[in-house]
Amino acid sequence: MADKMIAQFNRGEHDAAIQEAVRRIDEKPTDPKRYATLATMLIGIKAFDQASQLLVKALGLFPNDAELTYDAGLLAHAQENDQLAVRYFLQLTQGPLQADAQYMLALSYQRMGQAQRALAFALTAHEADRTRLDAALLCAELLLGLGVFEQAAALLRPFAQVQDAKVLFTYGMAETGAGRDGSAWLTKAKALDPKGYQEQAGRVRDIAGFLKVQNHD
Repeated sequence: MADKMIAQFNRGEHDAAIQEAVRRIDEKPTDPKRYATLATMLIGIKAFDQASQLLVKALGLFPNDAELTYDAGLLAHAQENDQLAVRYFLQLTQGPLQADAQYMLALSYQRMGQAQRALAFALTAHEADRTRLDAALLCAELLLGLGVFEQAAALLRPFAQVQDAKVLFTYGMAETGAGRDGSAWLTKAKALDPKGYQEQAGRVRDIAGFLKVQNHD
């Protein structure tokens, strides 16, 4: 039943799914997972005030629940309160949500401008699951910013056939920075998402090797 409700939410039927999630909490208010599900939905539609009220109540009832703590971190991150997000996610670096928490810590530290710390957490998340594309991409982006091109390229090479503009752009830049021809990947990235390509290119113009592929800009 929960899967059906989540699928309903993912289809865009937000109101109906949220109403069902509220009903389920009323039906069994002693189940913390039901609060976490509703909180995730509210964060997903940017209903931050309602999500905050729900999480304050839920964490008061279940102060050590990992899913609720994770959702509180997600809410703080969504509101760009990264210092608070870090406090929540650091509580989860052991246990079933540790890989997700490590990834979110990396995102939070990245936005706080602490690239080295962000990279440490991103690499930990990547090591926990080497098939996880988001963690590999974040690692590669951070390495690219630090000028570590060879390692960035190696991380993304297993995903080079994925039709994702950010992946292809980052891989192309890493290959170019490492002294190889990354133009084919950059061309594909631009074709998939011309606007996103321009935005990404604008952020990395200072990376060594960019001028080699400026004709794709």
